[in-house]
Amino acid sequence: MRGIARYVVQRIVVGWFLFLGLLTLSFSLVSMLPGSPAKAILGEYAAPDDVAALNVKLGLDKPFLERYLDYIGGAMKGDFGKSYFTGNPVLQSLLERVPNTLVYLAPGLILATVLGILFGSVAAYRYRRPADRAFTVGSSVLLAVPEFILALLLIVLCFSGLGIAPAPVGMTSSADAQPPDRTGSLVLDALLGGYWGTFDSILGHAVLPMITVGVFFAAPVSKIVRTGMVQALASPQIEFARACGLRPFQVFRYAMAEIRGTVMTYFVIMLASAISGAAIVESVFSWPGVGGWSLTGVLANDIPVIQGFVVIMGTASLLGYIVLDVTTTLLDPRTRGQVSGKRRPSPRVLAKGLTK
Repeated sequence: MRGIARYVVQRIVVGWFLFLGLLTLSFSLVSMLPGSPAKAILGEYAAPDDVAALNVKLGLDKPFLERYLDYIGGAMKGDFGKSYFTGNPVLQSLLERVPNTLVYLAPGLILATVLGILFGSVAAYRYRRPADRAFTVGSSVLLAVPEFILALLLIVLCFSGLGIAPAPVGMTSSADAQPPDRTGSLVLDALLGGYWGTFDSILGHAVLPMITVGVFFAAPVSKIVRTGMVQALASPQIEFARACGLRPFQVFRYAMAEIRGTVMTYFVIMLASAISGAAIVESVFSWPGVGGWSLTGVLANDIPVIQGFVVIMGTASLLGYIVLDVTTTLLDPRTRGQVSGKRRPSPRVLAKGLTK
């Protein structure tokens, strides 16, 4: 246990330095973006004196190093600045929109994982058969379709064609009652206020974004599962399990145990990719989430919003990778033995033990 605890501490220390690097990189890159935030706020034809005064008010007239140190000091306290346009704290604005994004993103990723494991496993069991070939063609087509095209196709099919989905105009329709603003998040406000009809409407509007995320990420997950399962099913241990007369479901469990590390790794990668791609989905469906908020900040050259989104979402991804490293270490006996410091006996020692 000491070795594992030492490994966890090492991951946390490394993650801390990576967090500092993320702060530095995001501040440097965003500071080099073209355009003037003051001109974006005041307008293209603003007087130079007004632009200069606003730069002083926003602190943009300070040297780069001074602004960097101020930003690092504030970030360590959880202060990522305020939006140039709304004046709201960046961290508060982002946290208010996180529940709105999770409404469709979390079930969408779960759907992608379930579909990916299902179709990937079926293709692996039917390796080089018609089902496997059909899977290869279908997954290749889905991999070639951009996420926003998939979202538009779902809108045309489910809303315009079949009429079984609500209009892509946000989280609710105009006829839904709006709960009092308590938390800044419409989802939480509806739950806390007991507006169950509004909450049901939110879930209904979240179906198409959820399916978009689920289908879009199901294709790469199924590809990875198929590749891993083909190798696992051909491994000696799985052949031995079959020879022992184990049931197909038990054989499937053993095969999945061999590729669970790969699946978990890609799930974290998929989570980071889904967060970065949320702006596309939320723009198509007019969804007031984190992605749309960050895209608005980018288009308006709102530097605190851009920096805050990059740092906070990057930190969330970084924490996900740390949890993944620790989890895979605990689940895999081979890496667990290396981390704990226990050395495997040499072949010579094993041979002496067998001859005794």
